[in-house]
Amino acid sequence: MIHFLKYNLIGVVNTLISLLVVWVLYQCFHLNLVLANFLGFVAGAINSYCWNRLWNFKSENKKRTETLRFISVFLFAYLLNLLVLKGCDIYLSDNLANLIPLRISGWISPGYIANILANIVYVLVSYSLFRFWVFAPEKITNHDF
Repeated sequence: MIHFLKYNLIGVVNTLISLLVVWVLYQCFHLNLVLANFLGFVAGAINSYCWNRLWNFKSENKKRTETLRFISVFLFAYLLNLLVLKGCDIYLSDNLANLIPLRISGWISPGYIANILANIVYVLVSYSLFRFWVFAPEKITNHDF
């Protein structure tokens, strides 16, 4: 249970880092949504790898293999996130005022709400793959001795 709590704590911090970076770059500096989203995820991914490897999973796997797997999962989950982001952004740009009260839709952009929804997809997919593939203990084979 402690392992699960640690993973979720790291995930919350990663998500906050990602959302903060996106908010600053997109909402404040009006950087392209896709680029801001990517940079937010890179910041969260660096934090995720370090804390999950050292503190949560206490991994002793080969760093090269683990890092390649981590990058693979990051890219896959990010591409999935990007599809959700773009789809939600298009949909919400046309329908946001119909979905939430005007007083709220006036201070937050459809792109930022799309980012939050896409983040949820990213967290669910990446958790599963990190837990059961990237940081899973390597199996010892006879030729490892």
